[in-house]
Amino acid sequence: MKKVMPADSVRGAIRRWIERHADLLGADVLEVGSRIHNPAAWWLDNRDLARGQWTGVDMQPGLNVDQVVDIHALPGEWKGRFSGVLCSEVLEHVRRPWLALPELARVLRPGGVIVVTTLTTFHIHGYPDDYYRYTEAGLCGLLEDAGFVGVETATAGEAVLHLKNHDEQVFHKRAPIQVFAVARVPGSQA
Repeated sequence: MKKVMPADSVRGAIRRWIERHADLLGADVLEVGSRIHNPAAWWLDNRDLARGQWTGVDMQPGLNVDQVVDIHALPGEWKGRFSGVLCSEVLEHVRRPWLALPELARVLRPGGVIVVTTLTTFHIHGYPDDYYRYTEAGLCGLLEDAGFVGVETATAGEAVLHLKNHDEQVFHKRAPIQVFAVARVPGSQA
């Protein structure tokens, strides 16, 4: 029996977003960043959502990795292969997401769906590096520039920032911890 993350946890929000959109991924899913870096990290495994073929890829070999690839340049023979792409907690670690996202669109069938989870406010954590944080507008723009349509975004979690502007007054501002998206490539799923 799969353990369940607490609903109010960072990982619980991520899992709920993925589960909410899992049916849209179809029967041939590419999961990018699938490596489980620690066997005790059971919450990183999404394969229980598979309705058919589930291919896990990462830049490093390891548990849950079926193939080591560079998502900036996916195999040419994958063009139009997948019904869905799951990209969870990966984009902050991708050096050139503006190149990787068009590659993910390229390997999707017409009408194929991408489900994304990433961060807005979170500590720096390298796997192996940590490059970016995203807003809803920024993630939407990157997906649209990559050729995706029908982008839906949401945020989850909350961090409270304590900021001083130009004097001693402290401002307390709230920021989302995560930003999520679901989008599709144009066309109809066959």
